[in-house]
Amino acid sequence: MAKLHYALLLLISLISHSNADIKTLSLTSDPRPIILLHKFAFTYLGRVTISASDVSVISLLRRTNSSRLGFVLLSEEAHFQVLLKFQQNPIFCILDSPYAVDLFNFLDLSPPPHSYFNKTYAVTYPSGYYSLYFANCNPEVRVSMNIHAEFYNLDLDGSKNYLSHGQSTLIPLFFAFSLAYFFVLVLWVYYCRCNKESTNRVHRLLNGLIMAKTLSLIYAGLDKYSVKLTGSPHGWEISFEVLRVLSSLIIAALIIIGFSFFKQFLPEKSAKVWIIPIALQVLSNLAFPFAVMMGDTGPWVVLGLAFLDMICTCTIVVTVGRSIWLLKEAAKTDEKVAMRLAKIKKFALVYALAIGYFYVVPMVALVLRSFIAPRYEWVSNAVQEGANLTIYVVTLRMFRPVNDYTILDAQDEKEETMAVAYEESEV
Repeated sequence: MAKLHYALLLLISLISHSNADIKTLSLTSDPRPIILLHKFAFTYLGRVTISASDVSVISLLRRTNSSRLGFVLLSEEAHFQVLLKFQQNPIFCILDSPYAVDLFNFLDLSPPPHSYFNKTYAVTYPSGYYSLYFANCNPEVRVSMNIHAEFYNLDLDGSKNYLSHGQSTLIPLFFAFSLAYFFVLVLWVYYCRCNKESTNRVHRLLNGLIMAKTLSLIYAGLDKYSVKLTGSPHGWEISFEVLRVLSSLIIAALIIIGFSFFKQFLPEKSAKVWIIPIALQVLSNLAFPFAVMMGDTGPWVVLGLAFLDMICTCTIVVTVGRSIWLLKEAAKTDEKVAMRLAKIKKFALVYALAIGYFYVVPMVALVLRSFIAPRYEWVSNAVQEGANLTIYVVTLRMFRPVNDYTILDAQDEKEETMAVAYEESEV
């Protein structure tokens, strides 16, 4: 179990990231061999301050080697070397790795009973992200202490910047995209007011969705700005997560309303097949933001939701493609079938936009973030937000108050009314 815990922590640290860059942690009789404290990208003026107080060690053995207890920094490149070494030797200690930057061990503590340590280290050779670990390489040893760690870079004026290298650029980026969404919101509200007769609940929900997206970007910018100055988001991340949940609820409502509209144009068997995967996808996309708010975002939760989404997506894509293929030939001679085919194609386009928004765009951003340097992290965020804005605009264009399906429905109702009137006159 210790070996599995060791390996999982090293892997998670490659993808994990946190908002607050001042860490406070209390350990009470903790037996874990390795503890990940934080991940941070330093500049050439990077600093890390570590304070440990009320340190006590309880050992089931007669003697404890204090040099086998300590704090180290590990770069992203060194993670792979340490993992490889650990696979070769399960009892390997991270403190013995030549790739780890040793900060201090328990030999440097002040004498008991009030054992403490406080020191600031300069990171003069930054190489991407660094992860701070506490390592306990003594078997059968339990550690208790209070840890306070600060991670920051010094700006040119000497002030502390608690954001990782490159993340300061995200503040103006988030505010710029919030202005873009606000402009789209103003245009959408104006368009809806000019077409009150055709405006319905879907358009009002889209109002709420754009507003939630605008506010979420503002709160994301305030979150980064607060962390930059103080090292803590001061509650802005809670507002951001609440808006994420609200956006997920609105999107779920739009999916349900959209499916109820398109259902009448779908083949009966396909409509029954789609009900279950669409319902499961709605639930999974609602479950993830709630899991984030509750703090339960472990790897098994993420993998389980991703696997469920993949199955649902494949089911719908296959059935949509099959329905379009079956109706394509019949649509050449039957106008009603042609209209039904057009509706299914529109539904397929809407679903493709949803897939792009929820899966493709975040995946592309994640790949970019994995291959570019931390100081260019804003590029992946710019690509993601730009693609999301494009999807929003295309969706609003499709479902504006006066659009194709409204006109077609109005024409159908007019033709049916004229046909009924003609039959009554004949009688």
